[in-house]
Amino acid sequence: MKILAIETSCDDTCAAVLEDDRILANIISSQVDLYEKWGGVVPDIAKRAHMERIEPVIAEALRRSKPTPNPSLDERRGTKLSPEEIIEKEIKNIDVIGVTQGPGLAIALGIGVNKAKELAKKYNKKLVAVNHIEGHLMANLLKNKLGKPDRKVEFPALALTVSGGHTKIILIQNPPALRAPSLEKGGQNKFEYTVVGETLDDAAGEALDKAAKMLGLGYPGGPIIERLAKTGNINFLELPRPLADKKILDFSFSGLKTSFYYKIKDWEKERIFKNINNLAASFQNAVFDSLLRKFKLAIEKYEPKTLLASGGVLSNLELRKQLRKLAHEKNLTIYLPFKKELNTDNAAMIGIVTYLKARNREYVDNIDGLDRDPRLSL
Repeated sequence: MKILAIETSCDDTCAAVLEDDRILANIISSQVDLYEKWGGVVPDIAKRAHMERIEPVIAEALRRSKPTPNPSLDERRGTKLSPEEIIEKEIKNIDVIGVTQGPGLAIALGIGVNKAKELAKKYNKKLVAVNHIEGHLMANLLKNKLGKPDRKVEFPALALTVSGGHTKIILIQNPPALRAPSLEKGGQNKFEYTVVGETLDDAAGEALDKAAKMLGLGYPGGPIIERLAKTGNINFLELPRPLADKKILDFSFSGLKTSFYYKIKDWEKERIFKNINNLAASFQNAVFDSLLRKFKLAIEKYEPKTLLASGGVLSNLELRKQLRKLAHEKNLTIYLPFKKELNTDNAAMIGIVTYLKARNREYVDNIDGLDRDPRLSL
């Protein structure tokens, strides 16, 4: 099964081509440079950028997915094909189109959904609507062109997904038959998700970005905090761990962020600069300690057979190290996306969910009726 997947949930314009669960091409056009002076995503700018980039990104994904990317006759003659012409030429090899329906930034989601609907109708393709969170979870099942890594996930599995917009602990049960197609729509081959813990306010990635802004650092703040924290003292600043109650699996980062603000609000810039590494390390450690503490409690409560972790914040090497240590202590296998780019928003993760849903024949029945859903839940 050849799949074209489209992802525009926030500030990255993404398209990917998969053959079943194998990535043939995964194109990400980042908009980060557009938001540096604003310190965060600006919806109107995001919309314009998605509109400008979506066709070239889809065309590039289709072009790169070809097994023998030899130039066409027109290209050999020096005539460069437009993105629209490349799509027209290459989409005939696609069986199914998948697109992020939500959750996400409404104005951005709409660009991807509308383009997917347009292509599905114009070229008579099946269409699958995908939940962005499910994409992050299933990113752990993605494989490269050679079919590696071939992971054996035992269920129930417990997943931690952490990004700038989402922080959740999810119990996954009742897996689909990954090696045999479902014979009927809505059969018993669907994952069953239960959100057992989530943030009550800010997401972890959002908290890191806001702390970086308080310190006068750039956007996005998470990667900058990570670099500075490597040589900092995690105990430099005493910070709270909100919702410390052992019976609660939900997260809260708003109080942590507020405490950080009041501790440094009267500091002169020179003092902040002198202690920037220690401040970054202290805040990052508080966020990660909260994540790990709740995830550990969830492991003890639900006794999963496999652990999964994904989301943009999982690009952080320290967090990955600490999660692997926790898994080792619990004698469990933990899987993380095999490439860094598969942690952040990308279309390959939408493609793997499209593949699983297509095997169950979970297609959009009324393409015209499909709409974005910024608050879509699992």
